[in-house]
Parts: sequence; structure tokens; C-alpha cells
Amino acid sequence: MLKIRIEGLPEEVEKVTELLEKDEKYEFLQKSENYPNRNSVYVRKYVEIRIIENKHS
Repeated sequence: MLKIRIEGLPEEVEKVTELLEKDEKYEFLQKSENYPNRNSVYVRKYVEIRIIENKHS
């Protein structure tokens, strides 16, 4: 299991989160809301994912 912090502009954070969710190599275990960074236009989101092992390799 991996814990990942994604940080950037709100649109970028959502785009990367969507790309990870669509990729069938990962299983999403948990995903936080966006948290605003202090004195900044940037936000952060925390996700927990599991890498799905390919049984045929």
C-alpha cells in the first residue's frame, strides 16, 4: 500500500487523481478531499493506493 500526497493547482490535482483512478494498475483504497495550502493557490490531496500485481507476469 502506498500513501501519496498530490499537491498543485486544484485542476491539476483533480486531473492527476482521475488519471490514477482510471489506470487499472492501481486500486484506490482511500482518497481525501482537497485541503488548501496556507497563503497559496495550491491544494493538496492524500490518496492511498495498492498496486495491482499482474498475475500473468
